[in-house]
Amino acid sequence: MSSQRAVNLREAYRVSDVKPLEGDDLDRYYTELGESRKSEAVTNMRVALDLQESGEFSTILFTGHRGCGKSTELHSLERNLRKQYHVIYLRTDEITDINDVEYTDLYLLVAQYVEYELRKTKIKIDASIIRDFESWFAEVTHENEQTVESSISVEGEITLGGETPFPIPFLAKLLAKIMSQIKGGSKDKQTIRQTLERDFSRLKTTLNLLLDDGNEKLRKRYPDKKGILLIFDNLDRCPPHVAERLFFNYGSQLQELRCTIIYTLPISALYSPRGIANTFAEPKIIPMVNIYEFDAKRNPLKHNPDGIQALVNLLERRMDTQQIFATDRERDDLIRASGGHIRHLMQMVREACLTAIGRGHSKIEADDVVYAINQRQFSFEREIPDTHYGAIANTYRTKRANNDEIGQLTLVNTSVLEYNGKRRWNYPHPTVLNIDAFQRALNDSVQ
Repeated sequence: MSSQRAVNLREAYRVSDVKPLEGDDLDRYYTELGESRKSEAVTNMRVALDLQESGEFSTILFTGHRGCGKSTELHSLERNLRKQYHVIYLRTDEITDINDVEYTDLYLLVAQYVEYELRKTKIKIDASIIRDFESWFAEVTHENEQTVESSISVEGEITLGGETPFPIPFLAKLLAKIMSQIKGGSKDKQTIRQTLERDFSRLKTTLNLLLDDGNEKLRKRYPDKKGILLIFDNLDRCPPHVAERLFFNYGSQLQELRCTIIYTLPISALYSPRGIANTFAEPKIIPMVNIYEFDAKRNPLKHNPDGIQALVNLLERRMDTQQIFATDRERDDLIRASGGHIRHLMQMVREACLTAIGRGHSKIEADDVVYAINQRQFSFEREIPDTHYGAIANTYRTKRANNDEIGQLTLVNTSVLEYNGKRRWNYPHPTVLNIDAFQRALNDSVQ
């Protein structure tokens, strides 16, 4: 992709891709939004990891609405911390079943990817640890080298990561097969999980021996690095009931590994009455870019010029907005309609580009913007259950999401957004405000 800003609609369409920024695109397009979000979450996470001493470990929860920019911030964090940590970045939804993930699955992923990274780095794990792992897993799964070799899938081979300096050990192949069975919903999946849970203490002990051995050898080879940092990105895509089980029922287990780990989790989990801070340190939260002036008694809210300008700056990093939009008003209307949600902003800009090109416009005009905003609204109309509109109307009045199951679900589907400032508050997505069902619920609530 060119490093130049887009100067026409075709180029603007391409640079409005909603994928998280990584690699060269971080340099091209990354925009610091901490001040406009009224949040120090990302900075504080980076500082905490910088202050951590060699041999110390921590568990960090990182959250925010889907599409708010978490993955981009994690890619930036990964780049900044490479000199201090051996970072293993995992897109959890690609390597396990995100709709049915257990804490034991995460332990297996740690074992699988740490073993691979050490082997790739030409570090040999202590042979006795490998043997202990192999013999135990063989007992649990009733597998041997012959059965694994004969059934390991192409997916498993890819998961192993390809060429490494050392031969692929039985442990790596066995872990690949187990994870393939779990992800694929094999009939053996529940049996494997139940067996691992019954002997969890041995799984934890052996895995921590592997981590200790790996951390020690990494520090010897790279004295400036503090050890292993695992990032479980996209774990926040798990359904609320899965998050409840992982982070509340088994929160202690997620913190018992001897390495530093960042887990992403759904923002709805913060609204559980069980209290996430009762198990973990306070989560690091990315709120929306604050495009509003908070006023508990005012509706609709006034817009905050600084928040709007922050998103203008974000668009300007990717495109020359004077050449893309007919006037500043079209640009700003899309920003206001996004509610400060980055992915929705980029989706609507992209839709407006498509519409303008299809209509033969040289720039995005007012009717193109209306069409793009309507498409976002129509998506919400299809997604939001009728039973949610009363809760959304209550959020509109009170600036607080309902602290119940429906309130959590409105955060999951982004019909309600979270903001920071002098206080934490919530507000419905701007495009939801125009939905007839919302207006009826609002009118019913004031009668």
